[in-house]
Amino acid sequence: MNHQSPLNFEGRGHIRCVQQIGMLKSWERWKGASALPHIETVQGRELERVRDKLMLLDVVWREENPSYLIRFQGEDFTRMHNRDCTGLFLDDVMAPAVRARGLQAYRTVVDQRMPAFTSTPVQNADGVTVHYERLLLPFTTTSEGVEHIQCVITLFAEDNHSPFDVMREARSRTT
Repeated sequence: MNHQSPLNFEGRGHIRCVQQIGMLKSWERWKGASALPHIETVQGRELERVRDKLMLLDVVWREENPSYLIRFQGEDFTRMHNRDCTGLFLDDVMAPAVRARGLQAYRTVVDQRMPAFTSTPVQNADGVTVHYERLLLPFTTTSEGVEHIQCVITLFAEDNHSPFDVMREARSRTT
């Protein structure tokens, strides 16, 4: 039985989504005493619980910088982007206005070999706010470095607005 203390990383205490908390606990269990969990330790049933909120990425080095190839995206990502981005690089999918800031969290995961959590408020033209919350979990296949990232998103909208409508409208204003 693993009795290690939970990892501390920036944002950990702000995670609200039960599914994100569950995935983080699973990641810690898969990691055990290793520096990073091996991607093959991931259990399909645990991913199935967060399938709609999940994006699986491969870390691909291009010109000495990591890029993030989308291998799978759940329904929430498809609804938010109005398209299937599987096979595309995240760098090319993100709106230019948020790209540098958004990719920084992924780079931190690669450099620090630790999870990251971010919460970003996004507003539409009417001032409706959605909190875009993202948990990034690093994995390895070689034990050398981060080669895969699992991203679990949650969208929290105010006043019963559809978070997807707010995100799509805000995204269309920044692209």
